[in-house]
Amino acid sequence: MVTRYTQSEKILAALSYFSVFFAPIIFPIVVWILADKPVSTHAKKSLLFHLLPYILIVISSVIIGGIGSITSQALYVILMILAALGAFAAIYFVIYNLLCGIRILLKDNL
Repeated sequence: MVTRYTQSEKILAALSYFSVFFAPIIFPIVVWILADKPVSTHAKKSLLFHLLPYILIVISSVIIGGIGSITSQALYVILMILAALGAFAAIYFVIYNLLCGIRILLKDNL
């Protein structure tokens, strides 16, 4: 049996993903704590997808900090590659959040 959810539950779940533009950390945490099961699951997923670019930035910063013994040209190349990968990851996760939010609004169930 397919459970149909209310329009407000669908909108709240979609807003968890769309919050990447207005409150990427706070809104999903609040929804995760206050909402019921299907909506809170989407809020938890969206929080993870909002945090992944920041986690990648921290990891790349640690890697950059550990590269003190190589030549300056090699360091420059590595910095550029890590910066490009971080930028692509951030863009990817923003687009992915948008797609998840749109998918929730278009489906009948969560």
